[in-house]
Amino acid sequence: MKALVAALLAGAALAAAAAAAPVTLTLASSSQAVKYGSAVTLTGVLSTQKANQQIAIQATDCGTTKPRNVARVKTVANGAYSAPDSPTVGTVYQASNKAVKSNTVAVTVAPVVQIKRVARGSYTATVTAGIDLKGKTVLFQRYSKLKKRWVQVKKIVLSASAPGTKKPTVVSSAAFKSKLAKRTRVRLAISKKQAAPCYVAAVSNVVRA
Repeated sequence: MKALVAALLAGAALAAAAAAAPVTLTLASSSQAVKYGSAVTLTGVLSTQKANQQIAIQATDCGTTKPRNVARVKTVANGAYSAPDSPTVGTVYQASNKAVKSNTVAVTVAPVVQIKRVARGSYTATVTAGIDLKGKTVLFQRYSKLKKRWVQVKKIVLSASAPGTKKPTVVSSAAFKSKLAKRTRVRLAISKKQAAPCYVAAVSNVVRA
């Protein structure tokens, strides 16, 4: 009898503890680093595991302190939720359910750097991003077979910019010349310092001189 009473008391205590447990909300991103124009999927779970609970997801973009609304979604049977977003600059996400807030998740964004060989010794450089990067410097590099690494050839200043096909896209560009041995592998790179504060370092495609 005493054992039964003890078991009942223990069960009641566990039930009370469970009922008193604070509600929590998690948040994660499918990727913490993306290229400009790419999307992420934001996912999380509400600890109550109840369905049809409204989750609000907000994002604070680099360069602003005012959050923007990403989505309002409802949880499914196990308390899970998900929503897509395409960050245009480095972004910090947070979800909430009433007064309960999730952890924050930071996603970095790299600009899309491209090089095109126009003619022998002539190239164009383009950097596609959500803000104007005109005036920033990219590095023209060649691959050294001897050193087995990329080495700097010259610095290129992005001297022009134009709006992309979809806001807020801006394409910054420059035309330049450089004489290298035929068939040398070349590329462009933008450093973390030049991409900052809203983007991270990035490299372009590779072409032959």
